[in-house]
Amino acid sequence: AFAHELKTPLTSIIGYADMLNSVNLSEKEKREAYFYIYSQGKRLESLSHKLLELVSMDRQEMARKPVSTKELEKNLHTVMRPVFAGKKIKGKILLEKSVIMGDYELLLSLLYNLLDNAVKAVEEGGFILLKGSCVPEGYEIKVVDNGRGIPQKEIHRITEAFYMVDKSRSRKEGGAGIGMALCKKIITLHGGTLRIQSRLGEGTVIKVSFPGRLR
Repeated sequence: AFAHELKTPLTSIIGYADMLNSVNLSEKEKREAYFYIYSQGKRLESLSHKLLELVSMDRQEMARKPVSTKELEKNLHTVMRPVFAGKKIKGKILLEKSVIMGDYELLLSLLYNLLDNAVKAVEEGGFILLKGSCVPEGYEIKVVDNGRGIPQKEIHRITEAFYMVDKSRSRKEGGAGIGMALCKKIITLHGGTLRIQSRLGEGTVIKVSFPGRLR
């Protein structure tokens, strides 16, 4: 699970480092690249501790703090922009301003995983929407894509650790069948619920609901 979580930020760090080494950049672009490498390195340092904590978190209460949805949105925009551009995906990330009580790094990891799965599911030029909304029961986040979809008989199994719907394609794209298992764990730790709707060949809608909110 730790190796899986390392992949997305490490890929970006390596990409920015390679760009610094091989492309003539303006001073502003260099500063942005340096900052991105540093910030993602610090995130990996923090995330490594969080993932180790996940192993033993069943036996202890998770410390919950107010997490700004706009801070999550800002971070996701920064990381996903080059990913969307690389696959020519029409990606949109919009989280209505609110606060979720939980752990910032774990929530960020959850949303990264959901977006990463969507990116793998869509073809070049596809569409992905991540939208967060305040609802009477709390806060709801939807991830919608027009990708290859999931067979109905497989939907209830995709949150099992190491389970992959399309094993050959998942391995080719670097998947290990751990992402959705971690997502389910993080959602459960936050007292939330997960719903998955999908049609083969049409796309998938994932809904995550968190109880309560603070404005």
